[in-house]
Amino acid sequence: MLSMRYMHTRQWGLAVCLAALCVPARAERLVVAAFEYPPIYQNEAEKGSAGDLVVAAFKAAGIEAELKFLPVNRMVSMVASGENACGIGGAVLFENPEVAPKVVVGPPVQYVLQTFMYDTRRYPQGIRFSRLADMADYRIGVLNSSGIMHYLQRETSLKIEANRTHEGSARQLQLQRLDVWAVVDLTGLMTMKALFPQESRFYRTTAPFNRGDVSLVCARARDGQGRYMRDFRSGLDRIKKDGTYMQIMAKYYGGAGRINRDALPDDLK
Repeated sequence: MLSMRYMHTRQWGLAVCLAALCVPARAERLVVAAFEYPPIYQNEAEKGSAGDLVVAAFKAAGIEAELKFLPVNRMVSMVASGENACGIGGAVLFENPEVAPKVVVGPPVQYVLQTFMYDTRRYPQGIRFSRLADMADYRIGVLNSSGIMHYLQRETSLKIEANRTHEGSARQLQLQRLDVWAVVDLTGLMTMKALFPQESRFYRTTAPFNRGDVSLVCARARDGQGRYMRDFRSGLDRIKKDGTYMQIMAKYYGGAGRINRDALPDDLK
């Protein structure tokens, strides 16, 4: 009787251990700071092309990433201070001498084509330039504190008019209070179609003035050993190889055949 009870106890204990082994470990969670720049990063169910790519890369590495949307300057300061472990944005946002030593910039998630949008009714011959200084006579709208604004500020002759929202710049362009709008091509076209569906066909973009990176940036104070960055690199490589990366890009470009190859990392071009 004692022996039977002992055997039952052993079997029950073994079953509990096996059951515990079968329960999948809960994925580690990570909050990644971002800012609104649809459709690259957006605070919606679908997080934008770069947002979805970052989430997918971390998921492939066993980390459940969640995006937290903040104003641009606050996002940069929270990553630099270590309040947030990681963030996503152009490396230019983190080049300030007080910020750069506090962060590590990872591999580009994707690239964005930064252009000037204009109204063909005002400029039927288009707008051409060979260097930024050629745009000195134009009133240029741009999202305040964005990577594009930081880039344009390197050319001191430009007349830059910052706006807190894309919608504000788009409306100023439509009202001819701006001559051009400095914006990522996808973002500008999407915004004009949403705000002015009857007029959107009149708006075009110039050749890109910059191919800007979108990169993961991690705080040295929170990722001093570089584990998050290593996991991200590993996950990014996996989603490139298994096709997930191109599926996400195709979703935002409206099909695989419409993906701009200049938006892809160099190893996928």
